[in-house]
Amino acid sequence: MTTIRKALVAISDFESGSNLIASIIDFFDDWVTEIHLLNVVDSETLEHLAAFRNIGKEEVAESTKTEYESILQKLENSFENSHLLITYEIREGIVAESIINASKQEDVDFIVMGTKRERISKRLLKNHVRYVIELSEIPVLLFPV
Repeated sequence: MTTIRKALVAISDFESGSNLIASIIDFFDDWVTEIHLLNVVDSETLEHLAAFRNIGKEEVAESTKTEYESILQKLENSFENSHLLITYEIREGIVAESIINASKQEDVDFIVMGTKRERISKRLLKNHVRYVIELSEIPVLLFPV
């Protein structure tokens, strides 16, 4: 049997990130020893926010990244007493592509993503979760958050 060691966890906020990490701990017990948290700042969303707020895209990107940096640090600190080694990063770009690229660069065994409690079939037809599932060469686990 292959040992599962490292997971990439794509998160968007503290609560869902915390729930995903807790789900991994519950589901895999001590099989997973490393978690790489990833937050992707969607470049298209940045453009819309900048236009809406009438400020530069770079300014919106910096404030967004600062906000997510705080969230990722809180998550890392919340699980510092667990058996997990937790690392994190923030990327800017197309969400699905960034997740796939990070999974390859970090050499993870699987990807974990959260889904809202809506009907999963509806969400899979219209969002980045679907594209990650289609593009990934490794397993993608979905947990409701």
